[in-house]
Amino acid sequence: MSENQNVSEQLPSNAKLFSILSYVGILWLLGLLISPEKTSPFVRSHVNNGIIISIMECIPFVGWVCGIICAIMGIIAAAKTQYFTIPVIGDKIKIVK
Repeated sequence: MSENQNVSEQLPSNAKLFSILSYVGILWLLGLLISPEKTSPFVRSHVNNGIIISIMECIPFVGWVCGIICAIMGIIAAAKTQYFTIPVIGDKIKIVK
């Protein structure tokens, strides 16, 4: 999905909430495991970003700073019900399909 693309699909009731929570630490597990949100492509996209950011934040300093910036950008996109792709690596890494 391209960055800042609005969602045209019908979202489950809590999809926006679980998409936002996926950028807060390990809370991406909620969006991955709780149904019916786990089948939504919108939620799965944001969960994938949350996992990538969690891995990225294991790298001292540079990973922390980049992780925080990407998390803020992702939260803003999720709140606006837009898809978000992490710059540079987001298109290349798909953990959750």
